[in-house]
Amino acid sequence: MVDPKQDSSRTVQQTARTILRHLRDNPEGVTKEALAHKAGVALVTTQRALKYMREEWDAPLEFQHGSKRWCLLDPKFTLPLTDPDPEDLTAVVFAAALLAPVADEELSARVKRLIEQMDDALEDSPKGKHDAVKVRPRSVTATVTTGSQVDYRQVTKLLTAIGAGVVRITYESPWTNTRKDHDLEPWQLRIHDGSMYLRAWSRTTNDARSFRVAQIVHARVLPGESPREPVPGKDSLWGSGDAGFGIDSDRPGVATLRIRGGVARWVARMQWDPGQEDRWISEGELLERRVPYHSCREFARRLLGIADGLESIEPAQLREEVTGYARGLLERLARLHPAT
Repeated sequence: MVDPKQDSSRTVQQTARTILRHLRDNPEGVTKEALAHKAGVALVTTQRALKYMREEWDAPLEFQHGSKRWCLLDPKFTLPLTDPDPEDLTAVVFAAALLAPVADEELSARVKRLIEQMDDALEDSPKGKHDAVKVRPRSVTATVTTGSQVDYRQVTKLLTAIGAGVVRITYESPWTNTRKDHDLEPWQLRIHDGSMYLRAWSRTTNDARSFRVAQIVHARVLPGESPREPVPGKDSLWGSGDAGFGIDSDRPGVATLRIRGGVARWVARMQWDPGQEDRWISEGELLERRVPYHSCREFARRLLGIADGLESIEPAQLREEVTGYARGLLERLARLHPAT
């Protein structure tokens, strides 16, 4: 037996979807009577739908008393799950592909369900609105060879606490192989080179810290606790000044690199940082790139990946970091595989 309240709620939501589309198509506004006629419902249902849109969707609606018309103040206002366009579905398909390398199976399944719901909503849209438009859920895929997966349940706890709460995490450092508890005021999550990071104020160490989410082995929201430290502006949230390349913070600076041949042509199409500056010393053959970096050690590891094309590295501090890594590798290989 169908619950009358649930059936009524579905009618109001369906009416709201119809009203939203009609108001977007008529920016000059529409009377309540005309909206009721368009949706094929009674005036009282139309009024409930308008109230639902304001209270549940926070829709920017305005009633113009002079003309007795309802207007949508933002013509681009949309609810992707309720009334998606093909572009909304395309955006989510791309997002799902980019997220897949770092998401666990349950989170990936939830995103897949989101795509399916949007696809169903498009199928249910009025005939002719999206004729001959179809975006297949598996149209896009992504591979991140350095990706690290995360537990979406931990991520959910962090997200709900951002700007509103305090979490206690147990963090396993990959460098010291030790575990430590931190009480954090979460500020922001960021996906960088296939890994997710958390930026937060640590009450434990009394400073701003960055944490690799994959290394968080446990997290719980502390009841009754509220943030005390103000969230920095977007330009300084991940560190002072321009964060440059990287999440880690270690002897920041600006690199000047010279790269030759095919590696140069490969790198020329890559953006390492919005502030990078490229110029060809020899067109198509020798590239000079100036690029800020936030971490000397992290950036040095990246440069090892293009070592076969590097001709020079400045400053000396960065060059020494790169050569130190390379020298250490050669020494370990020599010990493990001595010449016969």
